Amino acid sequence: MNLKEAFKEAMRGELEGRELYSMIAEKVTDKKAKQIFEHLSQEEYSHYKELEEVAKSYFEGKPVPEPKLSKLAQFEDSKSPIFTEDFKNFLKDKHFEMSALSIGMKLELESSKKYKEMADSTDNQTLKDLFLYLSKWEEEHYDALRQQSDFFREFYERQNTMFRF
Repeated sequence: MNLKEAFKEAMRGELEGRELYSMIAEKVTDKKAKQIFEHLSQEEYSHYKELEEVAKSYFEGKPVPEPKLSKLAQFEDSKSPIFTEDFKNFLKDKHFEMSALSIGMKLELESSKKYKEMADSTDNQTLKDLFLYLSKWEEEHYDALRQQSDFFREFYERQNTMFRF
């Protein structure tokens, strides 16, 4: 894949991530989860805008700007980085929320992989650094979602009889 197509695919992935997290934020009932998914949606959009600016400069032959992305926000104010503590007591029939975590994890892993591929496909050190930075950022999103999923999995399976065997 050439770098232009890689940029397009990465930017499309960031928009898809923004839409996914925005949709999840609209549907979840937990206040803390709503805030976190809104924040993730905004982060995905900031990735998109940064990629847009970098791609424009690069393909116009201008100097590639340094990334302006902030450090990933940490959500460690409770045992659960995303949902409130009370949420686990109401996991029965929370299939949407558990599915959203799973889909989000897959999206973040694919994004991280794509950025690593993009880093490998360029000799421009600024672009390489940007793509590796974005790859690590997406891995951190994955880790936060995985931690959340792991935190609730036992409670979720226990409260939903289809998982009892």
